[in-house]
Amino acid sequence: MSGYYFPGDSDLQESAAASGSRVFRFGSRVVQRLVNADIDAQDGTLTAARINGGIVTHTSVTGAGNVSIDTAANIIAGTAALATTNDTVQCLYVNDGSQTLTLVAGVGITLVDSGQTIAADEAAILFFQRTSATAVTVYSVGA
Repeated sequence: MSGYYFPGDSDLQESAAASGSRVFRFGSRVVQRLVNADIDAQDGTLTAARINGGIVTHTSVTGAGNVSIDTAANIIAGTAALATTNDTVQCLYVNDGSQTLTLVAGVGITLVDSGQTIAADEAAILFFQRTSATAVTVYSVGA
């Protein structure tokens, strides 16, 4: 368990994801190691690798931008946590820039709140739920 040491806890268990993010169980608590993906552009794409990392920081500049969510097929194929129908994974999306970002669905993606925006200096928790072998529903909380 590289990078983590919890003194006195011989019951520490680790579950590693392909992306390098890790989830640890420390007694009754869950501890996550998340990887921050940085986007420094007007527009960005939310890929499976970025979702797997757990945090995306988007520095929006030079006008309003779009966050294009990759296709459901790519997200399902690249996200081990979405192995079966109804499996759900979450990702924190932070807009630390000066412009508003709009979520845009890729093929096979359903945005529950279509047209959802993330304003400058705001964040949203995005939940990705596999609804079939070819479809993902995205729920946005907090923006």
